[in-house]
Amino acid sequence: MAMREQTILVVSDDVAWCAEARRELEARAERRRVSSVHTVDAARKILEVTPVAAILLEEKVLGAETNPPLGRKPRLESVVSTLAGYAPVVVMGAAEHQAEVAALVAAGVVDYVAHGCSCRPTALELVEKRLRQAYSAVAHTIHEVKHGNGDASGEFGEVLRHELNNPLTGILGNAELLLAEVRRKSDGRIPHGAQQRLETIAALAVRMRETVRRLSQELEAR
Repeated sequence: MAMREQTILVVSDDVAWCAEARRELEARAERRRVSSVHTVDAARKILEVTPVAAILLEEKVLGAETNPPLGRKPRLESVVSTLAGYAPVVVMGAAEHQAEVAALVAAGVVDYVAHGCSCRPTALELVEKRLRQAYSAVAHTIHEVKHGNGDASGEFGEVLRHELNNPLTGILGNAELLLAEVRRKSDGRIPHGAQQRLETIAALAVRMRETVRRLSQELEAR
């Protein structure tokens, strides 16, 4: 069975860079398609209807939102949490903002590349790594099922275990930190920073659901 096409979504307002990323990523392997948008608003609309294998985000586009809450620039952590619910995200941004998505990076669903002379090549390599991981996991399952090597449900379960382990670790880690803070304060109020952690937990839970859906579709399509 042929593997499905891998779609990569580039979110950047640099037209020349989007074209360069498209040429390089599509040239590296067959059955790849790179789509590009200039705002996070546009990215969300695509993600609602199109499954993607990876997302490449330039932090500077956050200032181009059409309806930011209270007229303020959206928080990086909030935006990336939402996108990570659909696919792994590689972020290119300022070094001083990396800590904002540290929980998502630790959970294994986000990569962060600080601006510098090798920022864009590094980001493309990280996207490539994410694509290879996704391809290998699904290809292994399909191969085993197609050739009758072992129990199909067992192979599918092994891939699920591998792909769900990182987001599950992130969910548990953030939940435990949040619970510890609530117990420490013991005043019945939501502790400072709780909204960020809850958004991360929600995004990772969505990511797990999307992973199960994607792998199920690949298995059924064999």
